Amino acid sequence: STDAVRSGIAGDDERIANARLIAAAPDLLEALQDCLIGIDALIGHFTAAGVAADRDQKAAGLARAAIAKALGA
Repeated sequence: STDAVRSGIAGDDERIANARLIAAAPDLLEALQDCLIGIDALIGHFTAAGVAADRDQKAAGLARAAIAKALGA
């Protein structure tokens, strides 16, 4: 049926997208780890200046959680 063909094509597109994401995962992890270093430095500067860094702290927490998940921690 047409629905079966459509779901097969959609399934292939999803598999290709997943394969690309898996292939990029090591680079994405390294980039996020590098970004976290920068975010932590910004938080340090903001804190030293007495400026709230709530948004940056939230971003850092999300980054740490994603890194932990990627590393199986």
